Amino acid sequence: MNYSAGKLASRPSKRHVRTLYLDVEGKKRKYFIKQAGFQLLQIGLQAWCKFQLPRSDTARELLIIELFRDHEIPVMNPVAWGECRVFGWSVRGFILVEEVVGREFVEVYRDASLRIRRRLMRVHGELMGTLHQKGIESKVHTRDLICVSQDYETFRKCLVVIDRERGLTRPVSISLKQRTKTLAEIWIKGAFTIGRGERSELLAFLSGYFRASGMHGLNKAGRVNLVGLVMGRAADILDTDQRYASLRPDFKEKYGVPFK
Repeated sequence: MNYSAGKLASRPSKRHVRTLYLDVEGKKRKYFIKQAGFQLLQIGLQAWCKFQLPRSDTARELLIIELFRDHEIPVMNPVAWGECRVFGWSVRGFILVEEVVGREFVEVYRDASLRIRRRLMRVHGELMGTLHQKGIESKVHTRDLICVSQDYETFRKCLVVIDRERGLTRPVSISLKQRTKTLAEIWIKGAFTIGRGERSELLAFLSGYFRASGMHGLNKAGRVNLVGLVMGRAADILDTDQRYASLRPDFKEKYGVPFK
């Protein structure tokens, strides 16, 4: 399937996503069609070396969505999908998903007071802590979230996850090193999308993570140590990845990131 009508709604780094309006039960409803093209040769060769058929991007995203649903994580709803295979190789695929009615997390955050921003960051941290506690390795950035309610008591009441193109399709054991790396990457990339928030917002994010990840029993020294590990991982990323060079002064001054 090659659908080229509708408004292009995807970001440059993502697969092509276009809007689609359908009449359902007498009402016009908005959907998004996500299209996948040829799979990378490297991915296919890795699968064949393990005596497995290559898994398409379409199939991977559907499996990740199913994993989220199995653990009661609010996620976008696919209503149709399909793919074209040649000798087991996926050459095209698509997923049709319902519109998540709400506002983008980034938009809500930018319009919010500091108090609400802290609550938003806390539920975001709670979401990531829940994923890690359940062994789900899938980064959820601020651009991957839709706010569907102003009840910020828990992420399940106010957030829905979209765009699950990357991540593992089954639960795994997530090491402390991987946890801190994921949290640091989310924090750094968030600086581009929502800006350099206050230190108290970062602490709210980590507080929500502690509570949901099974680390709420850590004493004060343990929590301080984990914050230090996240800071250290952030410093490593900012030191080695030139894409984030412009962030270094702010991260050192505002958050006290310990650069070498």
